[in-house]
Amino acid sequence: MLKKLLSIILLFTVFFLSCKKDTQINPPIAKSVDVIPLTPFVIKDSIYPTPCNGTFTIKTNTTDSQSVQLYNRWGQLLINLTINGTTSIVDNSLINGTYFILITNSAGKKHYLLTVLK
Repeated sequence: MLKKLLSIILLFTVFFLSCKKDTQINPPIAKSVDVIPLTPFVIKDSIYPTPCNGTFTIKTNTTDSQSVQLYNRWGQLLINLTINGTTSIVDNSLINGTYFILITNSAGKKHYLLTVLK
């Protein structure tokens, strides 16, 4: 019983000694923070028509440089080009199937599916 009482007294002593008497009640003042607005991705109406016959258009709302990569279903890179604005792409070597398009620009990356039916 005496050990429990001594341990309780010790705990209270440690607690009260660790508390600072000069602590402030007021919360710290928040500093101003610069907010950078998010830039929307520059693809406006995406890719059309789909399905296509090997000719398709990438419609954008900017003339900034964008990287376009077209992959087949096995992940092989078939087209790798840079566009500036709305661009039509013609590739008569594309066979029927689904292709993956990756468009990269300063705002980020976006993925699309393109279906080719001839």
